[in-house]
Amino acid sequence: MRERTAMRKRLKDSLWLQLIAFTALIMFLLLAAYTVTDSYSSRMLRDRTIDLNEKILLQVEGKMEDFHDTLNHVATAMAYSPTTYDYFTMDPVSRVMASEDLSEIFSNTVLLESDIAGIYLYDTSLNQIAAMGKAANNPDFVTLLKKKMEFGDIFYLNQAGVPFYTVYFPVYDLNNRKYGIQIGMCVMMMRTDNLSGLLEDSQTTENTQVYLLDGNDQIIASRGNDGLEELDRSMMRSTDGYYVKVRSVRMDGWKVVSRIPESEMSSSTENGKKFVTTAYVLAFALLILLVWFCYKRFVGPLHRVDLFIQGIVYRPEERMEIGREDEIGTVVHSLNHMLDKQQKMNQEIQESQKKMYEAEIAKKQLQVLAYRNQINPHFLYNTFECICSMALYYEVEDIAEITMALSKVFRFAVKGDNIVSVEEEVSYIREYAKIIDYRFMGKIDVDIKMDEAVKEKR
Repeated sequence: MRERTAMRKRLKDSLWLQLIAFTALIMFLLLAAYTVTDSYSSRMLRDRTIDLNEKILLQVEGKMEDFHDTLNHVATAMAYSPTTYDYFTMDPVSRVMASEDLSEIFSNTVLLESDIAGIYLYDTSLNQIAAMGKAANNPDFVTLLKKKMEFGDIFYLNQAGVPFYTVYFPVYDLNNRKYGIQIGMCVMMMRTDNLSGLLEDSQTTENTQVYLLDGNDQIIASRGNDGLEELDRSMMRSTDGYYVKVRSVRMDGWKVVSRIPESEMSSSTENGKKFVTTAYVLAFALLILLVWFCYKRFVGPLHRVDLFIQGIVYRPEERMEIGREDEIGTVVHSLNHMLDKQQKMNQEIQESQKKMYEAEIAKKQLQVLAYRNQINPHFLYNTFECICSMALYYEVEDIAEITMALSKVFRFAVKGDNIVSVEEEVSYIREYAKIIDYRFMGKIDVDIKMDEAVKEKR
């Protein structure tokens, strides 16, 4: 608690510490703002990428639906044309007669849809009654009479490595009053080459993988494929590495799978992120430059001014040189001017005090001189001698002797010499002893012993 109070006092009393604290606060706020902005922009971009991927998959789904409807129209036109429809109800001999017309129908159908590699007609017992194109003698892909239009899984013929898929189209008896009486089935063997066109522009990012899968999760067409022939279940779930979206399409069992690398979920604004990062780094640099500028131009000079003011007591004649014309230079100039005026004022005060002291000494000397003039030594000398003479006239020797001794003592005291000979000092003591002897009635004896060699010593 005491350390915290001391720290607060230091912070309150130090402009430099306040600047550092304020700068640290701004840096913290900038860092927090950058973190929040980066997190928000990444999350927003991820949401936008997911939303864009949803729209693209919807477009792919719409293309697949259009393709489904196109094949449905083609199959309907072929299966319910009079020639084909009647072919299902003919006997074998009549079918031989009508085979040429049926072949023409098949050829026209192929012209309508170039992906058709073969067309096959089956009766309700799954007996092939007509065929055109590939695999005419290999009907292994037909195992069940379909009740509605269906798309089959891909397969390969004769190990050629070329994939195909089948489209099953049931044919119903339109002349029978009873609804739903099936008279046969039309099967179209389709190439997969043009299905890749349905996935065109389906990649949300540069390395997005888009797959069109059949009911067995075999790859029918793809964009951004890395060589896979089929996807396992784990690749159709989102992981740390990929964001995965699966959408079913109109064809039974078929689906579209989009796999977006997590590293590219925000890569489309990488330049924007770099710009924001650069802007924040530049802001940090400018803030540090501002702190350096404040210290160099304000705090440092103020600190030197403070040290100068502290040392001016010991070096009053020293002046500060800063070489600046700004506000701090003006302050230093005013400080130097104030010190000059103070020094001049001190000199004037000292001279005034000296004159007053000298005047006071002269006054004292005049007073002493006046006192001396008031007491005229010669007047006193003459008075003492007069008293001594009167005492001798009236034969009072004691009065004459003490008066003469007092006269000599007074003469010695006021004569003005501070240095006298030993003999003169002894003579003064003898006269003073006479006065003491008379005063105390002979109770005090004064005995003087003096070497003759020191009499003349000063």
